[in-house]
Amino acid sequence: MKYLRRLAAFAAKKLVIITLIVCLAVYAFYLAFNYANSYIIVSEGLQKRVDVCLTREDPAVLNRYFTAEFLDSDPVLAAAFSESSSYWFYNISSFDYDLKLEHLRWSPFRGTVSCVVTEYVSDISGSVKSEYASTDHPSIEAWKSGRYTVTLIRDAKGWKIAGLKQDQLYKDTES
Repeated sequence: MKYLRRLAAFAAKKLVIITLIVCLAVYAFYLAFNYANSYIIVSEGLQKRVDVCLTREDPAVLNRYFTAEFLDSDPVLAAAFSESSSYWFYNISSFDYDLKLEHLRWSPFRGTVSCVVTEYVSDISGSVKSEYASTDHPSIEAWKSGRYTVTLIRDAKGWKIAGLKQDQLYKDTES
């Protein structure tokens, strides 16, 4: 009986250890999966936002990356489709985009991700629209690079950007 009890205790300890290891592995996989998805949504979403603002393509493509509430209240996007935009008089053909992720924090119990990114847009090229060719327009204005705190929330379809707060103290040193 003494040996049977020892064997059962040994098996129970090993089962608990193996269960803990499996739980940690599943949690690590889930964490990596959410980090990767968040990074992809942030990098592709912010690049697509710049693309829509510069080229004025259909903003409906942004619904994949951003919540409807964010899109309705985004001042950069609203300005892009008005004559107050610096890019209104141009057909933008290309630009270079770079995004650097500084840190990413996942809150599993709140279903949010918060990250800090620095966005750089350079080498914007294009031509003046034909209807404005007769007027004098300066060269294409540079996009203001910036550091942002991005907040993502999880909905039924996955992660979406719900907030974008620019760091007003950030000074662009990459230009």
